[in-house]
Amino acid sequence: MASSQNKPVSHFSLRDRKREATQEPFVFDVDGEFFTMAPPGSVDWLVTASLGEGGGDLRAFVKELLGDDYERFAKLKNVSNDDISALIDAATKHYQGATRGE
Repeated sequence: MASSQNKPVSHFSLRDRKREATQEPFVFDVDGEFFTMAPPGSVDWLVTASLGEGGGDLRAFVKELLGDDYERFAKLKNVSNDDISALIDAATKHYQGATRGE
């Protein structure tokens, strides 16, 4: 669709997407300890692809997301798959804004 000046209408901007990298980091806490999570979309694609193969390693994915904070996080007790899923969803919303359909 074009505007009245015959200029195309953009539905996606790579430049806006690249600004995500400069956005304030996603920081979360568990029992008073603070951790920083990288954008879920920045995880190495091979790690992400292996998750969909059924043999993927969720630990490798979380390790990529948490970087230097991973070892401290891995020592926490009672962190469920649902907790990890909620963290990934929250980080995604933080870095990319509301998900589609919201």
